[in-house]
Amino acid sequence: MEKTYFEFKITFMHIVVFLVAVVAIGIFLFYMGYQAGQRRADPRTAIANEQARPGEANEELSVVDEKPVQTVPQKPAARQSIPAEIKLHEGQAARSVPAGKDSEPQPAPKTVSTHEANYTIQVGAFADFANAQKCSRRFTSLGYQAAIITDNQKKLHTVQVGSFTLLADAQREKTKLENQEKAKFTIKKSR
Repeated sequence: MEKTYFEFKITFMHIVVFLVAVVAIGIFLFYMGYQAGQRRADPRTAIANEQARPGEANEELSVVDEKPVQTVPQKPAARQSIPAEIKLHEGQAARSVPAGKDSEPQPAPKTVSTHEANYTIQVGAFADFANAQKCSRRFTSLGYQAAIITDNQKKLHTVQVGSFTLLADAQREKTKLENQEKAKFTIKKSR
């Protein structure tokens, strides 16, 4: 019986190419695992996943307010039956339309809110959400109203303090904060 066998020649160059390929694959897999871990640990990813709903546009900014919201319990209203409510509304409609006048509704007067805040003081901008929360808590403990604004495009969390209608008020408070904290801050237009 005749023996058949195959002869393989492995040169030094074959070994080098094989080792380089193994190292390259290892680096690639490590990098992919590192990126996946970073995305999973990033709090912005959780925020983005909550905001991303099918059929809806993603919001560019999200606001995290550090002050707790206190709700005032409402007293239960007196219940009326539906026919009684209909009669009540029909009676009001009949009294509100004078005889001989057209039944076109009058336009509601425009109300302009003069209490809108136009300026705020930016005291920090952080890539890490935890650092933004620490900064916000520090200014909240000093008695300021602090808010964290998340810009998903720039991947920054800015901490803003106060809300001022006049630029002069914002500048006075900014100067006071800069002297107190020994840091430089900027005044931003509120959104």
